[in-house]
Amino acid sequence: VRERCLHLHNMYTGEVRDIDDAPFVDPKTLHHVCRLCPALKVLVVDASEITVLLVGRPPVFVDVSSPVDHYCPELWVEAATYFGTLRGGDMLLPGGRYACALALKLRNLPWLANRSLGEVCHIVQLSVSQKKILGYVDGNIVPYGLSEDAMKEHCAAWQKPCAAARPAEEHAHPVASWREARECLSAILRSSCSPTPGLIAVSNVKRLFRSRFGLELSE
Repeated sequence: VRERCLHLHNMYTGEVRDIDDAPFVDPKTLHHVCRLCPALKVLVVDASEITVLLVGRPPVFVDVSSPVDHYCPELWVEAATYFGTLRGGDMLLPGGRYACALALKLRNLPWLANRSLGEVCHIVQLSVSQKKILGYVDGNIVPYGLSEDAMKEHCAAWQKPCAAARPAEEHAHPVASWREARECLSAILRSSCSPTPGLIAVSNVKRLFRSRFGLELSE
């Protein structure tokens, strides 16, 4: 919800704001607003989850979390080829599934030309969870060969610690001790005011340790 609201805000205002600037959405408030809207039908899934549908519209949505791959093999070949040839900043995609899919749609890729945004979200999900075409590094989505999982597989195959395979620039920072980790995290939370005072997106923690304290937060 935050990603979609931010996208609409940027689109209608012309501003370019990062996801960290978007406030968190209170689930109870969201549930209440949905129930008050006559154009929406609210279905209770469990004690904390609801499904919201448009009244008078068939629920023909793509299940972006489904493990079922109904796409043609050619699509995966084209996807692997495309991501395998990316260079520079083009390799770095937003870490959220929706934000990543939106970024890919904006690139007007021929192999995604007739796909809905929901389908592209599903393709991103399968690319990460099954196909080993995409992966994560520092909270961003990247071609799998550059991902943390690929690095761990490489290190395991060569029986080396993962730190040995990290880029040289990451070794510029010493690893934070337990005491330093607690103190730095406490300082980050105290100074955080976006999106909400006292809260910080997990994907930003390592980056803030490096930029603010010159320390590497090791797993």
